[in-house]
Amino acid sequence: MPTLRLELFVPGVGPEPAFDLLVSELETTLPLNGYRFEPGPNGRMLEVSGERIEREFARVSAWERGQRIAFAWRPSDADPAESSVQVEYRFEATDSGTKITLEYGAWRPSTPMEDGPERIGWFASGLLPSLIRATSPAGFGDWWTNRVARRPTGPAARKTYADPIYHRPNFLLLLERLQLAPDDRLLEVGCGGGAFLHDALESGCRAWAIDHSPDMVQLAREQNREALEQERVVILEGDAHRLPFTSESCSCAVTTGSFSFWDRPVEALSEIRRVLEPGGRFLLFTGTKELRGTPAAPEPVASRAHWYEDAELAAMARAAGFVDIRVDRPPLGQYARQAGLPPDAVAFFDAWPQGGQVLMARRARN
Repeated sequence: MPTLRLELFVPGVGPEPAFDLLVSELETTLPLNGYRFEPGPNGRMLEVSGERIEREFARVSAWERGQRIAFAWRPSDADPAESSVQVEYRFEATDSGTKITLEYGAWRPSTPMEDGPERIGWFASGLLPSLIRATSPAGFGDWWTNRVARRPTGPAARKTYADPIYHRPNFLLLLERLQLAPDDRLLEVGCGGGAFLHDALESGCRAWAIDHSPDMVQLAREQNREALEQERVVILEGDAHRLPFTSESCSCAVTTGSFSFWDRPVEALSEIRRVLEPGGRFLLFTGTKELRGTPAAPEPVASRAHWYEDAELAAMARAAGFVDIRVDRPPLGQYARQAGLPPDAVAFFDAWPQGGQVLMARRARN
């Protein structure tokens, strides 16, 4: 008898796509939690610290696409020869989609899990808190915010950020103000799926970009494959607060749509200033408080973003060492029309003419 069995019903997805999606999600999300999944018939589960492998704790014992994945799993190092258990994911077609069953096999007698009260203790204090958090309003809201905006991940996010049509008005505004030239060296912080980067590179400039979502970095590289092959762009996974770029290496910098999720904004702005050459120009686009609760910033995302008054943005830029600071709220309706957005979207931009803030600043020349 297994120690634990969980079932998940997935509507609208067949067993083979469900299998592939589960594998992809594990590959993407486990490294964010200190683990790594190496999929395939000879795959394994690893504990990792950065790029360093700490230990292997599970080995794939069965790999049948659309049917099952099984592991020989070692939950304890106390008795390695005796402590392996069978962990299995099974995929079964239903009338409406797929049922995924996770079974965690019987624990060996050498572990305390054969004792009934201790098994309840493991379930209640080791497993249930994660499940409760994942299904609570706060936990689900955090997960959803990360999924769609703060650290976009998954098929829906990749589709959205491959062609973020509702961001194209602010892209056009920023490009108009940047006036990029072939000799520019652009830094983009929070590049998402690389759509703005793609448009910027049409100027002939060179660019460096960073995002903390592995999915978005992969997508940005796919979207800008030609520029990568020409060695005109570098796209890295990383943190806005610790930019992996040389000081004074860029002539201009931009960030659009990610600033509201930066936890230490002055620190990140100081990093951008460091990377800019003396006299280098910087543009930042973010949404205003007026957008909270609208389709542009719905809950639960809106309550997890940071919203600033114009004076607050200017003060943070000043604290980071920028000069020639200006903040304005340009109407975006004309740019929505220029981008070819559908009429209902243009109407939204017209209805919220001050929905976007633009910060313009420079690094001092000396």
